[in-house]
Parts: sequence; C-alpha cells; structure tokens
Amino acid sequence: MEKNIFEKIINNDLPALKVYEDESFIAILDINPKNMGHTLLIPKQKQKDIFAENDETRSKLINIGTLLGEKIKTNLKADGIKFVINNGKEAGQVIFQTHLHIIPYYKKTQRNINDESVKQKIIGN
Repeated sequence: MEKNIFEKIINNDLPALKVYEDESFIAILDINPKNMGHTLLIPKQKQKDIFAENDETRSKLINIGTLLGEKIKTNLKADGIKFVINNGKEAGQVIFQTHLHIIPYYKKTQRNINDESVKQKIIGN
C-alpha cells in the first residue's frame, strides 16, 4: 500500500517545514495554508481518524496542539486560533490519517504563505 504524504514526511522521504517533533508527533506548516502559520499536528502512529485513536493519543494531540497554538498566537501575533479535525470524506478529510489543523486568524490581512521565515518565528529562532 502506498504511503500517504504524512507518512512520507514522518519517514523523511519528503521535506517539510517542521515546527515540532517528538517520538510520537510531528507538526509541520501546511503547504496550502488558510492563513500564515497554519500548522498540522500529526501523530506518527497512523490511524485513519480521531475516532480510531486511543485516549492517550487524543489527549496528547490536544495538549500539544494547545501549546503549539499558544506559541503560534504569540510569535506570529495572531488575534485568534482555530483548531480543526476533519473526520471522514464528507467532513472534509482529504488525507486519511489523524491530524489537527492549528489555524491562526488575524484582524489585518496577512499573507497566506508558509515559508522558512514563518517557521523561524514560530519556533522562536
């Protein structure tokens, strides 16, 4: 079975702008961002959606997502953050592996481009 784009990124088969990584999760900047800083938090152990995840992974997903959301909000000076998990094709899920969208919103229009400079702002370098 062919690997999806997230599996390829997790296995370092494809490049990505990583803003967080530990033994169980990776967070990358979305390549088609809704807004500047739009980040995807992905469990490394593949499950098709949030309903297939165990309680520990769901809990860590929300905890890490919240910390990343605070960091994105502060470092990119966002006015708000939206957390989204699409589950199932009809709900807008395109890649069938659990992932949390962390989407910053701004009062003033921002460019919706994610690049190395955005990554550096988020991680604080």
